[in-house]
Amino acid sequence: MTECPIRRRALLVAGAALAAQPLWAQEPFPSRPIKILVGAGAGGTTDLTARLVGEKLGKLVGQPVVIENRPGASGTLSVAQTVRAPADGYTLVWVGNSVMAISPYLYKNPGYDVKTLLPVGQATTSGFILVASPTLGVNSVKELVAYGKAHPGQLSFGSNGVNGSLHLLAELLKSEGGFEALHVPYKGGAESAAAIMGGNIQFLFDALSSNIPLVRSGKLKALAVTGPQREKELPDVPTMAEQGFPGMTTEVFFGLVAPPGTPHAVVVKLNEAMGVALADPVVREALQRSGNEPKFSTPQQFRALVDKEGARFEALLKAKGIQPE
Repeated sequence: MTECPIRRRALLVAGAALAAQPLWAQEPFPSRPIKILVGAGAGGTTDLTARLVGEKLGKLVGQPVVIENRPGASGTLSVAQTVRAPADGYTLVWVGNSVMAISPYLYKNPGYDVKTLLPVGQATTSGFILVASPTLGVNSVKELVAYGKAHPGQLSFGSNGVNGSLHLLAELLKSEGGFEALHVPYKGGAESAAAIMGGNIQFLFDALSSNIPLVRSGKLKALAVTGPQREKELPDVPTMAEQGFPGMTTEVFFGLVAPPGTPHAVVVKLNEAMGVALADPVVREALQRSGNEPKFSTPQQFRALVDKEGARFEALLKAKGIQPE
């Protein structure tokens, strides 16, 4: 029996429509491993938080989550590579303050438009910590400021790079405190920590997690934390606001971002899995031990946080006369 031409045409049209659909619409998501790019080297806070959340996320969605370290260009390289990846949810990027709220205002072309990125959700929050060399003999932020005023040209501070969040925080302290200090940039937190313990610099702002052991062992003196309240891991260390610097209250955040154009259903599924992962007691405890407080958010809440912090650092850069390069 000859097939009806009308029916044959209908089948061909249906087949063509199915072939034109994106892969995510033809198969359940995820059906293969998910890759999360991390714009920092292995072993640091960025890498640690990504691996803790990523491992649990993989178990929840039923596919391995592979962490790939792609350091370079102050973390912007990993984001630029993500936006060039297929928008199917299989390539994501783990982001923090610098690439979302600072680099877009520091560089004319960081390789991505932060406003087109699709936030999946915030995962953690923590404060920065201000530490000083024990040999400096200061025990508070006010004492550091007083020392800087009394000894012009004798203070220096470190950071993990020019115009990064750690550098800008120190510049803000100098501005609010009314003293001068020389900036010495290093390639990463490990190098700057070695420099301050070796007496090459006298103070610095850094991630809380990597400094907790150094403070507890007496190798560094903790002067303040920058969060809105004291940190559970260092309850005796006051906040910047408690010491008269409320304008320096700021937090470190980490979260997950997808390329522009990623299907809404995929973002929602990933966000829901993140929520379950961050509610897991084992994950929460591991993050808290590292000085990172779990803080789950919706994509919309994460977008609002990025916009708020971006406006804050953009204003600071303009106040310091720093033009996009």
